[in-house]
Amino acid sequence: MGKVKKQQQKVFDDCYAIYEKNGYEKVIWHVSIEQANNNPAYKDVNEERCEACDNTMPSLNHICLICGQETRMSKQQLVDAVIEDLKKGFAQGDYTVLDELLNKLQIKTLVQSLPEERWDEFKEINNSYFEIMHQDFYEDAGFEEIQIHCGEHGSVYLKQDGDKLGFIVDVYGENDLVDTMTVWEEDLNDGADDTDEPFDPNNFSMVEKEDFIDTWGQYTDEVCAELGYEEDSCDDLLEVDYFYYERSRKWIPKCSSMYSEREQAIADYLKLG
Repeated sequence: MGKVKKQQQKVFDDCYAIYEKNGYEKVIWHVSIEQANNNPAYKDVNEERCEACDNTMPSLNHICLICGQETRMSKQQLVDAVIEDLKKGFAQGDYTVLDELLNKLQIKTLVQSLPEERWDEFKEINNSYFEIMHQDFYEDAGFEEIQIHCGEHGSVYLKQDGDKLGFIVDVYGENDLVDTMTVWEEDLNDGADDTDEPFDPNNFSMVEKEDFIDTWGQYTDEVCAELGYEEDSCDDLLEVDYFYYERSRKWIPKCSSMYSEREQAIADYLKLG
């Protein structure tokens, strides 16, 4: 085992021994002391979310120092990484990233980051109807949520459904739920799942075909009456623009400007018998 791995293993062993004897709070305290003393073995220890502990815990190499289970990065780690990168840019006189970040913030957030005595300077533009109060992943609940304050009394919450198949929109008034709806990913997909073979006959359901025949098919007497043909001698004339679907005993247009692409595909399929 290399020197670094031995060093890291000692961190795991020491922290677990402290946990067994004194609990996880003493482990957190121990890590903070070692990092304050610039112990190189602890320089890569971060606070990350541990599902097994159901909390944010010190971890090394994405392994919890309390229970030994895998952890995942926290938002704070990302924030700290951005801060360090900004510092490097500032040292070179580069404020590009900071400018982009600030321009993506709400006006109200920007105004409130200034001393309060300066807020009135920007009241002309600080009048948004919507205010994003929160946008993040709720660790305890296990889903992402956006909370938007609307006007004086309204609030809108958008969150993932439990199975992550779409999202839920809850609208609240001052005290009560006003409305709610669920939007499914498949409804937003607009048939994208059919892109490989969108008009494959295997994708036409029996109900879809029957609905098409009911909508577009006509019995002989109906189509003849519409076109002014004699029923006894209409076949040759009708077969120019129509085909006869034997199972339903109806005439169906071979093509129509009113067909959707899918309806045209169904017509082509039925025409084959």
